[in-house]
Amino acid sequence: MNQKRYERRYVQPPLNTCLVRVAKTAGIDRHSIEDDVEYILYHFISRPNQTFKDFDDLWNELHFNFVHFACVKREFRAIFMDAFFASFLFHFSSPLVSVKCAVLFSIYFLYMTQPSVWGKNRIRVTKELFSQLFDFYVESIQSEENIEAALIFDKLRTMEAFLFVGEQEQDPFQVQERIEFSKVIAMNESLHDLKKKKINNDVLNLCSESHLKEFKNLAKEYDAAKKELYYTPQATLATQKMLKETLNVKETRRRLLQNVLLANTFAKDETEAMKRIIGSGQQMLNSKRRKLERKKLQ
Repeated sequence: MNQKRYERRYVQPPLNTCLVRVAKTAGIDRHSIEDDVEYILYHFISRPNQTFKDFDDLWNELHFNFVHFACVKREFRAIFMDAFFASFLFHFSSPLVSVKCAVLFSIYFLYMTQPSVWGKNRIRVTKELFSQLFDFYVESIQSEENIEAALIFDKLRTMEAFLFVGEQEQDPFQVQERIEFSKVIAMNESLHDLKKKKINNDVLNLCSESHLKEFKNLAKEYDAAKKELYYTPQATLATQKMLKETLNVKETRRRLLQNVLLANTFAKDETEAMKRIIGSGQQMLNSKRRKLERKKLQ
């Protein structure tokens, strides 16, 4: 990652609300951290395969472990790591299962790649957030889906990587600062809430396979019922009547009448609509990834 891209000096006090301190006189733009987090998450879920190995390859491809060297001062490491862990876990509320898996992979790699010289900062989680993580773990094991992500969570839990706290991030402001910069802080908190709503109502979820699973099964059942109908005597008689009324053709051969019915738009595959919706979702995902790539280059 490019540290120069998002390092800022403390020019004006109000800017402190958007900075994560990495030194006494320097900080990293919190929005840049959020952009980097969003980029790796959506880069991963846009890939055709979403296994732990695929995430490992992506992590190394992006050299994401270099983010640790954006903060080399021991006294600021905890604040720096908390900001990254919180940014990743912020996306766990997404309805997309693939994003939840990506979040678990991300915090695991971020935790494990911390340089030993500074020690490992644990992942701060509230009771509510840990319950969400644990519920996902239980559901994954019971349904035998997303097993890799579930095992990663279990490994983090076994290593005691989680630190239970009342607030996920420490309040960086003193009482006087909260009073003096109340409008700026309130604006940033409102923006944070809007981002949360956007994640919770991600339009990509409507195009995901997990969301369309019920509709896909219904389409398959409907398609199977239609195929059974094609070869009934009633269907043959109906086709014969249609040909007589529309084309004034009198056809009595059953096989030809069945072929006419199978060539009708009524016989089209009902699951094709689901495939088109999933394809549209992939296009939106690719568009979002390209947008994030362009943003990183600015």
